[in-house]
Amino acid sequence: MLIKNGKIHVTSHSLAVFDFDGTLSLKSDSSSWKTVHDYFGTWESHGKAILAKFLKGEISYYEFCRLDAKTWKGYLESDYYKALETIVLRDGLSDLVTFLKEKGFTLAILSMGLFTVVDQIARKYKFDYWIANDIVRINNQITGEVKINIGWKKKGTILQSILKKYNIDKNNCLAIGDASADIEMFEAAGISIAIEPSSEEVAKAADFVCQGKDLREIISFFE
Repeated sequence: MLIKNGKIHVTSHSLAVFDFDGTLSLKSDSSSWKTVHDYFGTWESHGKAILAKFLKGEISYYEFCRLDAKTWKGYLESDYYKALETIVLRDGLSDLVTFLKEKGFTLAILSMGLFTVVDQIARKYKFDYWIANDIVRINNQITGEVKINIGWKKKGTILQSILKKYNIDKNNCLAIGDASADIEMFEAAGISIAIEPSSEEVAKAADFVCQGKDLREIISFFE
C-alpha cells in the first residue's frame, strides 16, 4: 500500500485499524467514559476533576480509569448498558467497512474506550480483531475496578503485535484516529488518517485529514 498521486493505492493484503471514541463514534461522543459520566450525572462532581489530575500528571492512566470506575461503584450494570447505548456512530460505517473488505483489508479496532460498546460494534460490522479497556461488573453491579488492555500511549506497540499476528507488513497498514493517543498508532502504520483531529499535532501526524463527520469521506482518499 502506498500513496500515489495523492491517493491511497492498495497493492496487497492490508490492515485497517481504527480508534473507536471520536473516530467511529461522533466527536460529541469522543469518550465512552465521559458518556457514562454524563448518563449517571457524575461528570461535574467527579469526572472533570479526575481528568484534570491525569492531564496534569498527578495520577497514572490506570489510576485515572480506576477512579472513574470507583465513582460508579454499586451502579447497576443494566444502567451502564443503557448509558453506552446513547453513543452515536458516525454515518457511513457500513459502506466504509464494505469498501475496505472488498479491497482485501483485515479490520481492527484499538480503543482505550469501554469494551462493551466496542465489542458490540465490532461484532455487528464483522471486524476481525478488537481490543479495549473495561470496567468490572459482578452480579449486575459495577465493582469499582478496571481491566486495562491498552495503556496510555501503548497503541503503537499493540498495533505492531497485531501486524505480526496477521503477517502484514507495516507499509500495508492504514491507521485511522482522531486524538493524541492515536499518534503512536499512526507512527506504527504505513499510512494514517486523522478524522476531525482534536489538535493540530494530531493533524500533522497524519498523512490525510478528514474534516467531515461521514466515514464515507475516507473512501475518497483511495485511488
